[in-house]
Amino acid sequence: MLKLLPRFVAMAALGVAASMAHASDFKEIRIATEAGYPPFEYLNTDGDIVGYNIDIGNEICKRLEAECIWMDQSFDSLIPGLQARKFDLANSTMTATDARRRVIDFSTPLYVVASRLVAHKDKHLEPTAESLKGLRIGVQQGTIMEAHARKEWAPKGVTIVAYPSYTNAYLDLAVGRIDASFQEAPNALEGFLSQPEGADFALTGGTVTDSAMLNEPIAIGIRKGNKKLKAAVDQAILDMQADGTLKQITDKHFEPGHIELPSGQ
Repeated sequence: MLKLLPRFVAMAALGVAASMAHASDFKEIRIATEAGYPPFEYLNTDGDIVGYNIDIGNEICKRLEAECIWMDQSFDSLIPGLQARKFDLANSTMTATDARRRVIDFSTPLYVVASRLVAHKDKHLEPTAESLKGLRIGVQQGTIMEAHARKEWAPKGVTIVAYPSYTNAYLDLAVGRIDASFQEAPNALEGFLSQPEGADFALTGGTVTDSAMLNEPIAIGIRKGNKKLKAAVDQAILDMQADGTLKQITDKHFEPGHIELPSGQ
């Protein structure tokens, strides 16, 4: 079962600046995402960046009367890009971990999503070092799944193979170069298991429930010191939670139980 979010929402609500920026203060907002992670963010057949987080970002821009300028960036370049002022926000299924909070700020929490293993249907693996010992597990570079796997599994005989994108991991999984991949469950379902090459594979094992890292909320990354934009984004998200818009966007993209929204949604 996924972790509930009431404490994060309460903290975020207290952190919204008292003197809110006016929507007209923002003409355009540059938002970076790694568009290879369906259904959260990906390229459609026309080459447009679409997905769950894109809908959330577009709604935020709408409420701030700003134009969204979407930029496709590798996931591990998002934090350096924010710091270098290449864009204003990073909205790419990024978990708001303590380590990341030391170098960038985050918006009020958006949701929590479960991380799961994917392996061949004949294998019945669990997300534990004991079950995975001697195997090769694929993860995406710079993700909390990589951090968890390297901390908890690698020292106990599990080989962790990091990829620039889960698309590459799924290709290797399909041909047997790795034994399993470890990612957020909705991405596995949309990006691999629903595709022809994923027909012989399935989610396996349970959700990791004893890792604080894997149960932190997803939020939007913001450069430290950009207080006006953070306050405006926070307020837009809180308004979307209050009026049911966030739930409507979530229901459009996911089956019940795949995404946990803040308490009361």
